[in-house]
Amino acid sequence: MLVLSARDLLAAAAREELLLVAFYAPAPAAIAGFARAARDAEAPLVLVRPSGAAEEKGPQEARDDIAFADAVFRAAGDVGFRGPLALLKDPPRAGSAIPDAERVQREIEAGFTGVSITAADTQEDARDAALTATAVCQMELGLEIVPLGGARAAAELARQLRSRGAPPSAVRITGLEDEADALAADLRDIALSTAMESIALHLPPRGLRQLVASGPFLRALRRSVPREMWDQLQSWADENGATPEQAAARHQRMLRDLPAPIQSRLEALCCFEGLELLRATGCRATSARLIAAIAAAHEGGD
Repeated sequence: MLVLSARDLLAAAAREELLLVAFYAPAPAAIAGFARAARDAEAPLVLVRPSGAAEEKGPQEARDDIAFADAVFRAAGDVGFRGPLALLKDPPRAGSAIPDAERVQREIEAGFTGVSITAADTQEDARDAALTATAVCQMELGLEIVPLGGARAAAELARQLRSRGAPPSAVRITGLEDEADALAADLRDIALSTAMESIALHLPPRGLRQLVASGPFLRALRRSVPREMWDQLQSWADENGATPEQAAARHQRMLRDLPAPIQSRLEALCCFEGLELLRATGCRATSARLIAAIAAAHEGGD
């Protein structure tokens, strides 16, 4: 496998005018299934871990991050995946109990090659975001701006960070896809991403470079686990203002301890769903092109 910075992978996708698909995979069986799908499709393996515990101040989220990264590397090795690999981490759903700079540093140490921050509400928030972004940029890792209150705020923070010399690698514009062409022209070398599968499947805008997809995992999970477990995850999400994939990340260890037959079914369904989405988005047989583009960029930089 070729572990890559999400920044390099997005830049290569832009040069080749390709779309990347990043799969939410907050369970080891899902990780294994998507690794098989990427291997069979000859596509990059880009996996996302949602933030599961925004309110915690202890080591629980950090331990779960490390377990996620370990599971990715183990699964990629087990299935013989040899293509580009990137690990992404979403920001907390409602602010973190620890400062962004400390949280992001923990995530990088855990093995993530792309991290995220949320749109800033105040100038002080923007300054803090700039400090975090500068550190990530110096390591040439990926940094995505993910909106909590709206995609316009995320785009504005991207402009501010670029003016401070710390441009993010991507901005998530879910809900503003009809303005993607104008945003792409404005943000120039900053990639656009979305969480809406339907947009990526039907004539995606030219500036769109990444689909962050929860659908394959959630469809596979709902068909695999007992009804009461699905209801438990949904109830936790409703009570905490979280998404289903965030609920799954919060209960990562419960999913890890599922009986073997359920694990096998979840893995197989994630592989099927992953292959279908990679086919539908035109991502099959793209690994070689992306690797060549990254190699050419680094040779040109030398």
